[in-house]
Amino acid sequence: MQSLANSTNKTENNHPSVKTAPNYIHSQNNSNSEPVTQVQKDNVITRQELPDKRVRYGFTLVILSALLFVIAIYYGIINP
Repeated sequence: MQSLANSTNKTENNHPSVKTAPNYIHSQNNSNSEPVTQVQKDNVITRQELPDKRVRYGFTLVILSALLFVIAIYYGIINP
């Protein structure tokens, strides 16, 4: 049997322990990041600025329907 003194730094699932993880994963140092400017804040699209889901889905459905109609005419499924 192995003693506790001979055990490695690995867990039972053979994943490395937290002690062997690189420092950048656990880093809380945000001093290297640049501050966000007002222009960048103004250019962010929020969920409130997007159109309603029904409008987006409806527009997508109309575009796909038109595309399928053109393809059906091209391949002769619909004869005008």
